Amino acid sequence: MAADVQWWVRLAGEIRAAGRGDMPVEVPLRAARDKLGFDCAALVASGPPHSGGNTDTAVVNLDYPAETLAYVTTTYSRTCPVHRLAVRRGTPLRFVDVPFDIRETRTYRDAIQPNGFREGLTLPLVPSVAGAAIPGFVVMSSRHATPLDDESCLALTLLSHDLAGLVDPGAEADDAAAEVVLWITQDLVEVRVGDLDRAPLTPAELRPAVRSALAGTGEGIGFHHRSADGTWWRVRAVRRPDGVLVRIGRAPALGHLTSRELDVVGLVARGWPNERISQALGIAVRTVRSHIESSLIKLDCPNRTALARTAFEREFDTLCALRVAHR
Repeated sequence: MAADVQWWVRLAGEIRAAGRGDMPVEVPLRAARDKLGFDCAALVASGPPHSGGNTDTAVVNLDYPAETLAYVTTTYSRTCPVHRLAVRRGTPLRFVDVPFDIRETRTYRDAIQPNGFREGLTLPLVPSVAGAAIPGFVVMSSRHATPLDDESCLALTLLSHDLAGLVDPGAEADDAAAEVVLWITQDLVEVRVGDLDRAPLTPAELRPAVRSALAGTGEGIGFHHRSADGTWWRVRAVRRPDGVLVRIGRAPALGHLTSRELDVVGLVARGWPNERISQALGIAVRTVRSHIESSLIKLDCPNRTALARTAFEREFDTLCALRVAHR
């Protein structure tokens, strides 16, 4: 076996910690690559969320050239018979396990041969719901010809469910997929998943949410944000012992509410009277009333109490409402 039992136990702990968002996702993947003797490794998420499109996306890339990674996340995952076989088997598939001549495949011509790879494997990740599509896969490649031993393949199979958690770290059972996951402390912002440049809010803009999560009595807070292009986003900030995990993902339109109506609804949910909302947002009281009346109609709520309850249950809150509520 390439690694002893104690090492596998440590790796399993790191994978679970990264799946919770408590450490960078690449840490356990790098540990596995290095210990098991591979030169390159990548964790790939199937389709959206991270791509915003129909291609798969590399959550972590450890030393695959850009053109090879692009092939892995498109042609390989969509049409390659090697990948299809790995998914069908549901266990790590090494080059040596492929029952046909891998040299006849496009993958060999476009990815394996140009990089001098002589062995490797594909590990499909186990979905949380039986029968669902796989959430992603791990690929690892080496320039030596020694295949990974059977015991290590078995260990990776046993860890594939936990490895699936690395695709969307910190997700709860009812969470939509996040496109960006951040770890924020007083002095640090770390990207767990995604690209910070694609986030609709900067770390500085997220600070009020982080302060609210730290100051609240629950585990965290959630709110919605509408970006300049009209896209709605759901932001969830979850308090942890050493910081706050922030998950950002796309959200459906919120009952056709405007951004300002959502600001008002968020403050209504806090029990604020119209006069206080008016003062906090710098708008007239009659404008507040108009926004509330419009929101009642759009959300099919019979009265202000029902509106507040709906807002609380569906996290109809905004960064603006959080900011003025914590002045």
